[in-house]
Amino acid sequence: MRELDAILQAWRGTNARLNDAILATVVHVKGSAYRRPGARMLILSDGRRIGTISGGCLESSVAQKAAWWTSSSGTAIRNFDTSREDAAWEFGLGCNGVISVLLERCDQPGVVRMLEYLDELRSDRKTGVIATVVRTTDEEQFAIGSRLLVDETVIRGGELAGSDLEAEIIAAAEEARMEQRSRLIHLESADIFVEWVAPPPDVFLFGAGHDVIPVNEMAQILGWRVTIAENRPGYARPERFPGAERVIALGPDSDIGGLGIHSEAAVVVMTHNFPLDRIIVPQILDRRPKYLGLLGPKTRAEQLFREMGRPLPDWDIHAPVGLDLGGEGPQSIAIAIVAEIQSVLHGRSAGPLRLRNTPIHKPALVVGSKPQTGYGLRAGSEAVVCETRLAPQHA
Repeated sequence: MRELDAILQAWRGTNARLNDAILATVVHVKGSAYRRPGARMLILSDGRRIGTISGGCLESSVAQKAAWWTSSSGTAIRNFDTSREDAAWEFGLGCNGVISVLLERCDQPGVVRMLEYLDELRSDRKTGVIATVVRTTDEEQFAIGSRLLVDETVIRGGELAGSDLEAEIIAAAEEARMEQRSRLIHLESADIFVEWVAPPPDVFLFGAGHDVIPVNEMAQILGWRVTIAENRPGYARPERFPGAERVIALGPDSDIGGLGIHSEAAVVVMTHNFPLDRIIVPQILDRRPKYLGLLGPKTRAEQLFREMGRPLPDWDIHAPVGLDLGGEGPQSIAIAIVAEIQSVLHGRSAGPLRLRNTPIHKPALVVGSKPQTGYGLRAGSEAVVCETRLAPQHA
């Protein structure tokens, strides 16, 4: 999440609107790769790079050649086949798949509008869908990089608005929004990368003691949006929690109604104040966050629920909070807490990867029939680096 925020910050911070910059976006992955579709890297004119599109293998080569690849039309698709031995040797790749990257010059009107739309989604805390043409049989009608921008309710613009592809894209966008998952769709005249864009996770930390500080620090590294709530005004000071979105002093009644806790949020109660917990935990439970962790031993949580006069809910309460990682001290506790939140938000077991018998990542979702032979850009176009196609079968 920090990657997109950093790219948008750089885009907002220049009067030239990054006229000489190039945006690289992973639009499809077949097989094993470090980054997934939607990963972005901004290449600035002075050589600086913001974000990554691989584990550090492709970035330098892409940055060096992006201007050349996009010199003719401002847009290009490049496929990097990391399963080939010669590619692995050339790029130092440690994966075994095909990475398809869209390269676009940032001074193009369509790219500017897309960045504006991403900025709006971030500011408004909304989800949205960006549908982008990545293959076409008719470049004059559906150019590479043409888009449809869709938010939770309406079409927000893009070159594909009103086109023959609009209805099919809208249907795919709704599926992406319902499943919260991006996909590549094969249509008769084009392949479309339908990207689901979500805001960073909201994390609410109750308490502002010294053990909350490293939790906030690690949450900032992950790009989470953190709210600190504390009933002691002397502790509820923004300078104690750099990067936190909000640091709020709770009122005498400890009403949390205005904090905005919702069903997709993560909440950790670290107040070290049993009477206060009796007041705020019932309010949190009523909002059914996706994750709720309570600091302290299990017996404390059991006593808390008895004194609240409420049964344990039928959804998981993480008490004691955190994974069983060992260690002691605020930093070790913070790692355990943040790791457990990460696993719950992503629906993972938090077990060792060496014991996993399935791929680490879900295969990139592909919908539709396989393109016919020759499907794609004109022969000799800068968009072709190897013969690998955006194939529909799962990796």
